[in-house]
Amino acid sequence: MKAICYISNFSKDLSKNDIDELINDVNKKNKIHDVTGLLIIKNKHFFQILEGEEEKVDELYEKIKVDSRHTGVIRLLDTKIEGRIFKDYNSGKFDVFQRFTSMKKLYLYFNWIKNADYLPADELIKLTTNFLNNNK
Repeated sequence: MKAICYISNFSKDLSKNDIDELINDVNKKNKIHDVTGLLIIKNKHFFQILEGEEEKVDELYEKIKVDSRHTGVIRLLDTKIEGRIFKDYNSGKFDVFQRFTSMKKLYLYFNWIKNADYLPADELIKLTTNFLNNNK
């Protein structure tokens, strides 16, 4: 198993409708490929964590790097994991967190997985929290 975390910028022509279509497309394709994780969209930036079988995650990340819907893809973390970190979070689907209640739910989930004291999870939580708090 493997996890990759990256950040990128919206391409300048991305509309709300484009983002909605992207999310639906991501949910369908990731379910087929058994990829789980998290997608946060904030201030015209994508922050995504992908997790799953190494070959599938690497293949997906290569496609993401050349996707015209975003630019400036920067890989923040690329690590092997013992098991999925986000498998129990909202059925493993990628989500957009925009409202307070969703943010609160995410932080409660993070507190739950922090108790496992699992280093890759701790690193991903730290990266996600920094993105949410510093990208204003």
